[in-house]
Amino acid sequence: MPRVRTHSNPFHYYERQSKLDLTSVFPRFNGTLDVDIGFGRGVFFRHYAARYPDRNVMGVEIRKPMVELLKERCQEMELTNVHLIHGNGHICLEDMLEDRSIDRIFAFHPDPWMKKSHHKRRLINHKFIDLMTQKLKSGGRLYITTDVEVLFRDIHETLLSHPQFSEITDDDFWFNYTSHWTEFSQQESRTVYRCVFEFTTSTASESL
Repeated sequence: MPRVRTHSNPFHYYERQSKLDLTSVFPRFNGTLDVDIGFGRGVFFRHYAARYPDRNVMGVEIRKPMVELLKERCQEMELTNVHLIHGNGHICLEDMLEDRSIDRIFAFHPDPWMKKSHHKRRLINHKFIDLMTQKLKSGGRLYITTDVEVLFRDIHETLLSHPQFSEITDDDFWFNYTSHWTEFSQQESRTVYRCVFEFTTSTASESL
């Protein structure tokens, strides 16, 4: 396939989305929903969906050629528990999904946007975390990896400071984790940082 840009400015994609009927896009929808934001080449996405056929897995990617490529590969693998969307991750979660509908969110190797003036383009920021407090179920989890230490530190500190997110361990998940980016990081001798945060609803805020 032709070369695809590694970084895509999320502000270049502003098209709003319609509400998604999960029962229509997942043939055997059972209430579970895991969302992979920025799935790239889709190595993790395909392995995860194949390993957990009873989980419904939605992928969002801003680069359209990657969406088309993963659709072809999912069809070849005959995966029926997947749904792929071309769009901005923040907008898709905000527009398409009901509150308290997501069990797991995966954000693996998000674009670091190193220049300070570009930090607003980063996927995980205060605005996005506020959105996750609406969309995640109580007990829902956020999984993160990156090989950019300064980015990991910023994300980690931001989540640690949020009263509704608690860092937890999930060794079973990481034991089975596989990704194109992990292999790339190993080739470049770059350390991969990872963490898992669990969301708990606030009784006070839920009663408002």
